[in-house]
Amino acid sequence: MIKMMHQFNKTIDYLESTFTSEVDFKKFQNISGYSYPLFSRIFSILSEITLAEYLRNRKLTLSVDDLLNTDQKVIDIALKYNYDSADAFSFAFKKFHGNSPSEVRKGKNYKLFPKMKLALKVIGGSQMNIKIETKPSFKVAGVLKENIDSNQCPSTWDELYSKYSFEQLESFGNGQSLGVCYENEGNDKINYMAGYNVLDDAKARNLGLDILEVKESEYAVFRLRDQSLIPFIRHGNICLKNFSRKMVTNIQVYQILKYIPKMIFMIPIMKWSFGYQL
Repeated sequence: MIKMMHQFNKTIDYLESTFTSEVDFKKFQNISGYSYPLFSRIFSILSEITLAEYLRNRKLTLSVDDLLNTDQKVIDIALKYNYDSADAFSFAFKKFHGNSPSEVRKGKNYKLFPKMKLALKVIGGSQMNIKIETKPSFKVAGVLKENIDSNQCPSTWDELYSKYSFEQLESFGNGQSLGVCYENEGNDKINYMAGYNVLDDAKARNLGLDILEVKESEYAVFRLRDQSLIPFIRHGNICLKNFSRKMVTNIQVYQILKYIPKMIFMIPIMKWSFGYQL
C-alpha cells in the first residue's frame, strides 16, 4: 500500500514538473506503471475530479504567483502554461478565480487549489479499506468501441441501452453491468466496451454482442462510498492494460447498500518476493 501511494504521488510530482513543457508519455508510464488514459481513469476514481481538471486548476493556481510576483505580460504567462493565446488563458483564469488576470494583479481575490497527495486517509476522515484478493476469470458481452477518447465512454452505454433492454442484457449472466477499457499501443486512445457479465456465451452471441474474457488476476481492493456515484449505480467500469504481455484489470463495481452507493475499486498487482507492486 505504501509503495502504491509513493508511486501515485511520484506521478503527480512528474506531471506538475511538466506544466511549462510537455509530458513524455514513455517516462510517465515508467513512473506510474500505467498508460496516461488508464492513470487518468484511476485518478478520477480516487480523487473525484478528472486529471485534466486537476492539472488545469493547478496551472491556474500557480499562474497567480507569476501575476503577483513578476512583471511578465499576460500573454507570456499564458504561453508558459501552454495556452494558445492570452484570451484563452484569461477566459479559463476568470472562470476558475472569478476575476481576470489584470483584476487579480490589481488586488482582486483569487483561489488556491493545493497539490494533491494520496494518503492512508481520504478527505472527510474515511479510512480506505484495502485488501488483497484473487478474482477468477469471467466474460463480458456488450458494445465495443475502438480507438476512442475516454470521454466517449458514456455514449457507448447510451448505444447499448438503445439497442437492448435490461431484461435482454441480464438474461445471459448474473445481471452485473460492467465497463471494460483497454488502451491502444502507441497512442492515448482506448478501446471501450459497455456490457454485462456472461454465463451463457451462445445467448449473448445470438443477440449480436461482442464478448471479452478477463483472465484470473490478483487485485488490491478498495471499498469506498460516495453519494455522487448514484447516477452510475447501473454500471461499473473495468480497465484493462497490457503489462508484461499479460491482460490485467482495474475493476469498479457499484452497488446499493442500505440506500448508500458503494464502490468497489480493484487495481491489478504483481506479487514480488518481498511484497506487492501496483
